[in-house]
Amino acid sequence: MIPRRRRIAALLLVLATLLTGCVAIPDDSAPQPIEAFSRKDPLNAAPVPRRSDDPETLARNFVRAMADPTAGHKAARKYLTAATSAKWDDQGDMTIVDNVSVVVDERTESAVRLRITADQVGTLSSAGQLLPASGTMVIPLSMARTASGWRINGDLPRGVITDNAQFLTAYRRADLYFPDRTMKRLVTDPRWTFGPTPQASDLVTLLMRGPSPDLSGAVGTGADKGATLAAPVTTDSDSVTVDLGNVADTDTGNRTVLAAQIVWTLDAAGISGTYNINADGAPLVADQDGGWRTADVRSFEPDAEQTTQPVLHLIRNGALVRSTGQRYVPVPGPLGTARDVRLAAITGDLSRTTAVVQRGDRQFLVEGPYGASTADVTSGRTITSPSFGAGGAIGYAIVDGRPVQWSRDANGVARSGLIDVRAVSDAAPGEITSMNVAPDGVRVALVVGGRPMLAVVSTNERGVPSLTGVRPAAIDIDTPVLDVTWATSSVLYVIRSGDDTPVMRISIAGGASSGLVGGNLKPPLSAIAASSRSVFVTDSQGVLQLGTDSSRPDQYWTSVGTSIPAGTVPVVPAG
Repeated sequence: MIPRRRRIAALLLVLATLLTGCVAIPDDSAPQPIEAFSRKDPLNAAPVPRRSDDPETLARNFVRAMADPTAGHKAARKYLTAATSAKWDDQGDMTIVDNVSVVVDERTESAVRLRITADQVGTLSSAGQLLPASGTMVIPLSMARTASGWRINGDLPRGVITDNAQFLTAYRRADLYFPDRTMKRLVTDPRWTFGPTPQASDLVTLLMRGPSPDLSGAVGTGADKGATLAAPVTTDSDSVTVDLGNVADTDTGNRTVLAAQIVWTLDAAGISGTYNINADGAPLVADQDGGWRTADVRSFEPDAEQTTQPVLHLIRNGALVRSTGQRYVPVPGPLGTARDVRLAAITGDLSRTTAVVQRGDRQFLVEGPYGASTADVTSGRTITSPSFGAGGAIGYAIVDGRPVQWSRDANGVARSGLIDVRAVSDAAPGEITSMNVAPDGVRVALVVGGRPMLAVVSTNERGVPSLTGVRPAAIDIDTPVLDVTWATSSVLYVIRSGDDTPVMRISIAGGASSGLVGGNLKPPLSAIAASSRSVFVTDSQGVLQLGTDSSRPDQYWTSVGTSIPAGTVPVVPAG
């Protein structure tokens, strides 16, 4: 069954699209496989050239037909003369465009020269990773009249394009899962794949090929290294059989991680049952010869669905309080009675707290058990963006404009150090003003020079934590971004300057961002926090929330309570 978090995301995206009028690429559909073993034709068959088609219609349908990658883009080649088809190099990335128009420059009875112009909205790599794109694309085409009607004749640019609408119906998102460096948790790696129905063989094949390039420095490898899918995955009633080959790693722990990757990847695609996973003719793990269920790898469940709303906390009048209805209850310990707390982060299980406190002209990052005394971690003139990594053992913040990572050793002694951000500077010059680590502890959302960016936490050859795999989170937000937060490990929200849709939703799966309803917000916004079910912002009125539950999403923002002074900051436990 498709996880509930995706159903939530689906309704949010539809609502946002209706409100903003933007065409967005959704991230919630069931996965459809790409280029492996056998595959059925897609539900939306590519258009076929007709003898009666005029050159403009032929050009538009050629763009649509390029969405189908099967048999070397056989559907699109029907629009070409034999000579042009023989020369066309269809390899490489697919460019996804919108607002396609056709302009005829020259026309005779037997030949036409025209231009296809379109706005780029995304780029799909050969591995199925969708990245945002922008700019105008112009493709000149020559056509000749043949016995079968008009056909494209002459040189074509390398690669393929397709329009957004065709992409939405032909491709679906598939979530693959790879272990983090600790080999204890799984990290989501969204891909977009072609076809109408999930094919387990294709998903496992993609999984064995490894993670997307931006994740390569931040995930671990074990029994999956060098492993291949030896035969098509078979499904018989409640039984799914996966036969792997070349599994050289004999470590039971690593093989269990590999099983978790396969189980959760197939489960997310709606391919459920008992998973019989074999390696080179024998059970992958000897004591699992009866097969695997999701319960056997529950500890690896990625982005486990929240059955209850995390308890909202607020920094109110310099103290950390819990919001319970219309009441504000100070958390136990010194942070609940303080008057100098400026920012805070709390682990999802309410076990640890980190906070930024003001002492004279300096700020201190403190950390400790939730509701207990805290100890200093580091200090600076300004400290922002405190957050925890997965499990709460590692924390992050920006100290005097420089990202740092901190942890405590077995004796409780805090150790902090700078994070290498050279890759960020290379990709997006500018000041890092906000940083938030995803619940999976691997991905990082940044605001760099007012632009939203994504990165991953890696460790370089010197053992120094670094941010790598840096890429834009979205490139269609036209005003400076002020702050960023994660709702899940796959979805983030940003607040931006201006009065028009000040809260935007971004998915790591790619495509366009989407604006949340903003009619009753009173910008400027100064803070944001989120869970998988709600978004909280601070505006000039106080702290407001917008529910995002799929069954009944809120149509307007509501206050979290009364007596909320200016500058109150929402805090949602996470990580």
